[in-house]
Amino acid sequence: MALNRRRYIEGNTVRKTEPLERPRRREEPRRQVRRRRAVKEKVQYVNVLYTVFVAAAACMLLWSCVNYLQLQAEITSRMKNIASLEMQLEELKKENDDNYTRIMTSVDLDYIKDVAINELGMVYAGEDQVILYDGKTRDYVRQNQEIPKEDSTLVDQILGKDR
Repeated sequence: MALNRRRYIEGNTVRKTEPLERPRRREEPRRQVRRRRAVKEKVQYVNVLYTVFVAAAACMLLWSCVNYLQLQAEITSRMKNIASLEMQLEELKKENDDNYTRIMTSVDLDYIKDVAINELGMVYAGEDQVILYDGKTRDYVRQNQEIPKEDSTLVDQILGKDR
């Protein structure tokens, strides 16, 4: 017989194949069983901790959201309150300006001058009685004491000049 490069099985009977044997499960020693139980318990403990952590985080998030919404509502109500107060202020300013205009138009300055000069004996200030003040602010000047009645003026006293 010549050697063929191909190998053939000759014959009319098919060989029976034997199934592969599955390796038998060996019984684990008690240590390994204990370790596996400990690992399962540890995993369950970690799952409980994780669940508690997630629940606490969710509660904190919910509390933050509710607090944020309350602050937004408070800000909105305050803004509305400010707007109404500003409207009241504008109305009061307008009313004040109207009253001031009404009062100023009702005052007769010539009559007041006539009464002050003729009935009360008031006179205009002389040039030596007027002291000019050049201040940095334009609010008002408060007189704390009487102005001394001397021959020299306040400007002369400040500059150190004598008459």
